[in-house]
Amino acid sequence: MDFQTHQQQAKQNTFKLVALLICGIVAITLVVTLLLVGLTYATTEEANPLGAFAVAAPITTLGIVGASLFKSSQIKGGGGAYVAESLGGRVVDFNTLDPAEKQLANVVEEIAIASGMPVPAVYVLENEPGINAFAAGWTADNAAIGVTRGTLQNLNRRELQGVIAHEFSHIRNGDTRVKTRIIAWVFGIAILTIIGRLILQHMFYMPRARRRQNGDGVDATMVIMAAAVGLLVIGFVGTIFARMIQAAVSRQREYLADASAVQYTRDPSGIGEALMKIGGMGGENRINAAHATEASHLFFSSPMTSAMASHPPLADRISKLIPSWNGEFRTPRPQAAASASDGRRQNNSGPWGSAIPGQVIPGLPDFGLPVDPVILASATADAQPVSHEASQPESLAPAGPDSNQMSFGEPHYEGPGDEHIAYARQILDRIPVETQNFLHTRHGAVAATVGLLLSEEGSQRAGQLSWIAPIIGMDAAYLDAARGAIGSLDRPLQLPAIDIALHSIRELPVNFKSTLSDVILRLESTRSGARSETEVFRWILRRVVIRHLEDQYDDGSMKHQASLSQLKDEASLVYAMLAFFNSSGPEETGPAFAAASAVLGQANAPMPTADRLTIEALDSALERLSDLAPTDRVQFVDGAAAAVLDDGRATADEAELIRVVADAVRLPVPPLLPVS
Repeated sequence: MDFQTHQQQAKQNTFKLVALLICGIVAITLVVTLLLVGLTYATTEEANPLGAFAVAAPITTLGIVGASLFKSSQIKGGGGAYVAESLGGRVVDFNTLDPAEKQLANVVEEIAIASGMPVPAVYVLENEPGINAFAAGWTADNAAIGVTRGTLQNLNRRELQGVIAHEFSHIRNGDTRVKTRIIAWVFGIAILTIIGRLILQHMFYMPRARRRQNGDGVDATMVIMAAAVGLLVIGFVGTIFARMIQAAVSRQREYLADASAVQYTRDPSGIGEALMKIGGMGGENRINAAHATEASHLFFSSPMTSAMASHPPLADRISKLIPSWNGEFRTPRPQAAASASDGRRQNNSGPWGSAIPGQVIPGLPDFGLPVDPVILASATADAQPVSHEASQPESLAPAGPDSNQMSFGEPHYEGPGDEHIAYARQILDRIPVETQNFLHTRHGAVAATVGLLLSEEGSQRAGQLSWIAPIIGMDAAYLDAARGAIGSLDRPLQLPAIDIALHSIRELPVNFKSTLSDVILRLESTRSGARSETEVFRWILRRVVIRHLEDQYDDGSMKHQASLSQLKDEASLVYAMLAFFNSSGPEETGPAFAAASAVLGQANAPMPTADRLTIEALDSALERLSDLAPTDRVQFVDGAAAAVLDDGRATADEAELIRVVADAVRLPVPPLLPVS
């Protein structure tokens, strides 16, 4: 199968299907209006269809749109988490002792880090024995992935990886935003059926005497009942029409997601065999949750067994994945999820390592999580502040030759391959289990993230701690020690560690996250003096953390439409910063900047001087660049990569700088792979 061609065709069909959805809503509104016009004509015996139409059309439209907006407001407030919880999902603690859930958490983290995407919230639909999964949410930062308990029980790790890769592709391709929006419209159309059913129930239980208050009140009663039946019929017709569009949208996107999942894993048999097991379950693979019908298009496979299935036939999907398939489904059998079968190390000492139940950080708001001094000591035992000599006061100092001899390749934009997933697994294996457990707790994630962004200069750090600690409710000494949980890791491990921490931070109360954002934004204003290369990296990490915290509140309405031609000055500042820190030394600064500018078609552009590369200027530049239109993001990051790779190599530090610059403009980039 030509996966690239298949993905391109599916993306083109998506635009047509979205247009069809809009036309379908309009058509349903017209059908409802015409039926109400007919009912009015039959009861009044007055031939004034235009007048009735003028009254009925806006009322019907407002009813459907109002119900849809009501449902949409609920989803907007909670994102993917709201959808998952409405389907009966229970959030997974990544420090769980359940082997199957731990395996699921490991797979999700690996694919997220391999994709250069945030780690989503993960839910288990505990009361669903079938094999299924879904992804929902407005953006990657508020997305959620849910799996049924039957998925964990019946799929092995390879099959589970294929299913999760499928759901990640929905998030990466923007499918979840469209699919989440469709839920509200389906609800809006179904509300007519709900109202009609309520009216009939009310009429059935109403005393007969009250129905005939005027002696000849039978006519009024019949009119009300006829209207209720009409609402049921209209609602039924509307729901059928909506589900047809829902199915068409989902079918195209499922083929794309299947192809993307194979691109991720290079193992079509994993996802293909998962589909075979679904086919082997037959009608037992239904989703029982009350809201499954309106969310049916979200699932990995159709949760309904009717002719209105929202997904392509299983046989078609399997045949595209495994052309040699013999047409036989498989009867699923319970799978063991022991640590030996998982590709990652497991921690079996407790949900938070060897945690002391009930102990909390002094002054920390009670999040219901214990604090383990053993974990903290283990994570930070070897962490010592690193001293960097300053060479340029009040600006970003250029770096000298880098002693790091490892070189990394170019950025990859088409989603991760199996080599990226293997590399992500190696990265996670290098992060101590105790550190991962610490970052999987909300207090640990906050402490480690804020600690990482503190100044390395002793007196400045002390001043920062004096005002930060009381604001976020943490002990200053604890916060200072926790900075080593991430800061002591090798550079290629720090961005994945931030990803782990951000997953935990997203579970914090909204008010606390807002306070945390304010604290991180204020951190830079308290710094003074020169910036080392490490300071630059941490400054960009600060921008990444802020961006992810802000995007958690994106309800699908945020617009990112700035063109690169409008932001060439901002791009030049970022390119100059990368050129100054070129690993080959100051003599390569000019050629590196010229290589980056050439990508923008400005080969002879003047290079900003070093004194312009202040934190404030670069902060403003990246803030504006974060609104780049999706079509221009790759070109901008290509320019950043050109600045780094002009000397023919990218060190580990430079490779991570490329990724955090890409992340700052919302472009997911898999880890750059080492090259010989």
